[in-house]
Amino acid sequence: MSVQPFKDISLDCYLVVLTIEKCGCTPITKPIQVLMLLLLTLTILPVFNLSSPVLAEISAPSWTAMASMPTARGDFGVAVVAGKIYVIGGTNETSETLNVVEEYNPLTNEWTTKKPMPTPRSGLAVAVYDGKIYAFGGTVGSNVYVGNNEIYDPVSDSWSTKTSMPTPRAGLSANTVNDGIYLIGGERYSSIAPFRVETDVNEVYNPLTDQWVSKSPLPNAVAGYGSAVVGDKIYFIGGSRWSVSTGNALLTSDNQVYDTQIDQWSSAKMFPFAVSWGAAIATTGYLAPQRVYYFGGSSAGSWNRTEMFNPVANSWSTVESMPVLRERLGVIAHRDIMYVIGGFNGTDWVGSVEQFMPAGYGVMPPAVQITSPENKTYSEVSLSFTANRGTVWMGYSLDGQANVTITKSTTLFGLSQGSHRIVIFANDSVGNMGVSNTVYFSIDLFGPIIDILTPINQSYSSTDIALIFTLDEPVSALSYSLDGAEKIALFGNVTLPALSQGSHHLTVFAVDEVGNASEKTVYFSIEQFPFVLIVAVIVISIIVFAIGYLLYKHLRARSSSSKYRALSKDSLFDDSACLLINTEHCSLF
Repeated sequence: MSVQPFKDISLDCYLVVLTIEKCGCTPITKPIQVLMLLLLTLTILPVFNLSSPVLAEISAPSWTAMASMPTARGDFGVAVVAGKIYVIGGTNETSETLNVVEEYNPLTNEWTTKKPMPTPRSGLAVAVYDGKIYAFGGTVGSNVYVGNNEIYDPVSDSWSTKTSMPTPRAGLSANTVNDGIYLIGGERYSSIAPFRVETDVNEVYNPLTDQWVSKSPLPNAVAGYGSAVVGDKIYFIGGSRWSVSTGNALLTSDNQVYDTQIDQWSSAKMFPFAVSWGAAIATTGYLAPQRVYYFGGSSAGSWNRTEMFNPVANSWSTVESMPVLRERLGVIAHRDIMYVIGGFNGTDWVGSVEQFMPAGYGVMPPAVQITSPENKTYSEVSLSFTANRGTVWMGYSLDGQANVTITKSTTLFGLSQGSHRIVIFANDSVGNMGVSNTVYFSIDLFGPIIDILTPINQSYSSTDIALIFTLDEPVSALSYSLDGAEKIALFGNVTLPALSQGSHHLTVFAVDEVGNASEKTVYFSIEQFPFVLIVAVIVISIIVFAIGYLLYKHLRARSSSSKYRALSKDSLFDDSACLLINTEHCSLF
């Protein structure tokens, strides 16, 4: 029986089917053909890698040669802005100081020439702040040191000038920490041969104010060191000092550490060898473990060693060497991938570029930071966070409960009164799990409890009443209203003066620190003892009594007067009678 292959299978599959048929083997049935097709598909598809790119894990460090820099040179400045690398100034095989600016795009592996720096110079220091590149100091000729501060804007491809560095010098690095750019050490002009001397100067530039300040000096003055920033600290590795007695440069293995927050110096584990004019850079922990790498340099001749420093363990280890040995090179890191550029190989200035992938690249989990809520009390909560890179899944756990998937900031509804805790988890494309900080916060759904101690629901004889109250929590607003009048701000217990006679009601209003409002009302009255009324009654009574008494006296006096007159008439009559009738009898009266 003839077996017909499917129309949509590949030619290779078709040949396999025909071969089996011709050899007299058992014919392949249609189900078996389907299984073979599926197996072949699963085998071929991964070769084409049609899916979107994912993060790859690197178990060992590796070097890759990239497109060479167009201008072979060394002693230049190097910086990265928006994923593109800029190499500025330097010197070449003719000892010419350069103003060349070349841009490298790691994605396309291509170089582009940009607008040249206004002042050609070598041995300069560069740093990035707010998307702009600051180029400081350097030399413009043999032992001619400058402090120029020129700023390059990659967006507009233009240069501007700001306040110069107070101490003109070269052979140093510039390091940005927060809002300051730190220019430390290096070499400056000396009137004594060889007309240069190392300096311990520590000058900090503020790009926001265009001002300079001096800080604690470098303990051991060196030039040609390698430097790297880890957190708020700057590491200064190696370097050289000119010896007047020997007439030679003395190399050092110092590892000097400057804490920018407290303006203090300390020492870390010394470099394994005395070295200078190498280059250092730190990975950030973005995609690779946070480490400091030192490349090349001069130690009894140019070399290609690569050393790695672990700031936590305070230890050095040797990793895979550079393909090209060199000193006076530049190094920059983007997304924790390092690019070693140019330099001097002992004979020639080179333009070679090598990409260095550090060990452990791709094993770092996403860094997630909860920005809201904070360790505070809320009435309602918005969950906000930051992640240092893309993730394939994110979710939060509230109070240890099951994860809830999220794709962006959100609001947490239905939270109960009391304490809570929240944490966010994030997965990248290779399964690295990032865990955020755990935030403890509280929910307060109720307003403050107001307890009015005085006045209470009773009558008072005084017109001045003390308002005394307590609250069970801090408040952001406090006021009272008497008898429905406009609210008056309260800042504590007060006295309510000159209250009118009669009934009153007093309400205290409070708003807590999360916006919950409450109020408490009491009813009371002012009923003073009626001293005035009583006095008035007494006075009136006295007046009435006095008037009555006077009237009584007056009436009595009139009555007595009438009787006297009548009596006088009677007496006169009687006296006359006596005279007439009986004289003896009258005398008895």
